[in-house]
Amino acid sequence: MAEPGAPAEAAAATAAGLGPVGLLVCSAGAIRLAAVHETEERHWERQLRVNLTVPFLLAREVLPGMRERGFGWVVNIGSGVGSEVVPGSGGYGVSKHAVHRLTELIHEENRDLGIRAVTVAPGWVSTRLAARPADLGVPEEEVLDAEDIADTVAWLLDRPARMSVGPLVRVEPSASRAAAGDAMTRHLTRSRAEGAGPDAEETR
Repeated sequence: MAEPGAPAEAAAATAAGLGPVGLLVCSAGAIRLAAVHETEERHWERQLRVNLTVPFLLAREVLPGMRERGFGWVVNIGSGVGSEVVPGSGGYGVSKHAVHRLTELIHEENRDLGIRAVTVAPGWVSTRLAARPADLGVPEEEVLDAEDIADTVAWLLDRPARMSVGPLVRVEPSASRAAAGDAMTRHLTRSRAEGAGPDAEETR
């Protein structure tokens, strides 16, 4: 999706195969944790491209049709880190904060046309992008999983048309020791102590 022209091609192929797009969920993401002064330009650009520019391009493709039909949903998967200032979150934190604002803009510009936009901002979710709970002394069952986020999206889509939820919905683990910002800070501290440096880039 980060390749030039890919979002437009994906939107066109979806419409051709399944009909008009009534729901857009942007859940792809790239992460490279580092302090600002340690962040390489290519890592910064990659994270902003995947986490922010691709959702913008996809929304730009599908919104005209949604506006014409008077119905649609745009759901961006953000991050709890996008609502906090977490040292070391680098381009990931910046891009997720920006996608929250992008969603707010889409919501305000289209809310009277039957289109709803919301960012689901998860806390710590057990995926290959996140620290492993066992590495930070947190039981696996206290951390969210991908199904929790999918269930949240499904719940949002089931709300009646008269109801607006969001445009920012945070979904956090109940346990304070599984809080996203704190977990990211501990993960970075642990990585540096082990001499691993910032995380290698990952994309989902």
